[in-house]
Amino acid sequence: MAALAACGDKEDEMVDQEKVESVAAEARASIDKLAALVGSRPQVQDDVMTDCVPGDRESGTMLSYGVKVSITDDALDRLSSEIADSFEGDGWTVKRETYSNRVRFQRGNATIGATIFPGRGFAVVSGSGGCVK
Repeated sequence: MAALAACGDKEDEMVDQEKVESVAAEARASIDKLAALVGSRPQVQDDVMTDCVPGDRESGTMLSYGVKVSITDDALDRLSSEIADSFEGDGWTVKRETYSNRVRFQRGNATIGATIFPGRGFAVVSGSGGCVK
């Protein structure tokens, strides 16, 4: 019986790892899509799986993923209007921040966003697919 229980635990861990990877892949795809709409020449700045609560492995696992892109002068206007509208049409909740250079998007457990740095010519697009236990 002990051997069966151990085997079951390994299967559960494998299923959880598959779920973690699936959620991470979906989040990366959404962030990459947003990055491509915001700017050009994407450079991955951050791509790491981390504990949902830092230092607490039991809390679950989540992706932290960020991409830096070069932008044109109209990037903030496009992000706040046509890009946000497109994501909203795809089922994302859009959080436009008044007097801000940032727009956030949420769908299910996933949260992504873009911060525009117009004076510096780049944007950072980042997010997570949420915590997977």
